[in-house]
Amino acid sequence: MLLSVALSRPYTTTPEMLEEALQNPQGLKWYIIPLFVIWLYLIVNEIKHKRYSVVFGAAAFWLWDVFNETWNSMVYATTGQPVWGTTAAGGSALQILIGYNIEISFMFFILGMMTCRMLKTTEGYEGEVFWDANKNWLDDPNNIYYRANVLSKNLSPDERKTKRKAVLSRMALIVGGSIAAVIIEILLNKCNVLTWEKPWWQPEFPLILFLIGYVPFFVAAVLIHDLPRKWQLIGLGCILAVVVILLIISGSLGMLGPQTDGNGNWIGKFCDGDNIIRLLQ
Repeated sequence: MLLSVALSRPYTTTPEMLEEALQNPQGLKWYIIPLFVIWLYLIVNEIKHKRYSVVFGAAAFWLWDVFNETWNSMVYATTGQPVWGTTAAGGSALQILIGYNIEISFMFFILGMMTCRMLKTTEGYEGEVFWDANKNWLDDPNNIYYRANVLSKNLSPDERKTKRKAVLSRMALIVGGSIAAVIIEILLNKCNVLTWEKPWWQPEFPLILFLIGYVPFFVAAVLIHDLPRKWQLIGLGCILAVVVILLIISGSLGMLGPQTDGNGNWIGKFCDGDNIIRLLQ
């Protein structure tokens, strides 16, 4: 308990306020249908133009968000406070976890697609058939892996310059996108639809939000996008496996659902010794 107190701060919201949407769901709202159609249209459009790498990069972006949302729920079930939470004030069509709703889910997938579409690519990088994507990845001047198989000392000056440009252009998008996302998140926090409950996850510490909250998303999208098709699927499969395993473990332990009984009583399974004893009885 001492550790959880040390990592906590005086509540900006109570568990009941955070859990209002989980405890008293209002049912699906109609606007979720056009959101789904827009999301589906964007994916179909990318597939129609054979930009599968964009879809796979977006999926990596989205899965990292699911990973973050899952461990955030585990922190909530363990300490009594999530790192962040969404409130009923946001009017979500479907609250999924303590800090995660369907609008956030759609947003991150679409943001992942937008990120990959902004990457500078070489014409024909997707190849003629599905398995041809990025087959020249180590020789593509617009790929982050350009000459990744060659030591820097063995590169010619022109190759070093091209490699540096390829990496820096990707890094610029990662950094710029992450900064923009942090700014948007701060605005959402100011509107009280997204709360921050830990002292180290605050506007005063934007570097933490930047490094943990968004950089991994953008990095995953870029790295998966630029891989050859075989390794795209392997990489995406590994990320998916980690997320699914974490969901199964946390879900089995009851750490993803509501942690109050609806009457203001905390029932978090792993918050203190007394609750652990009650769980075992």
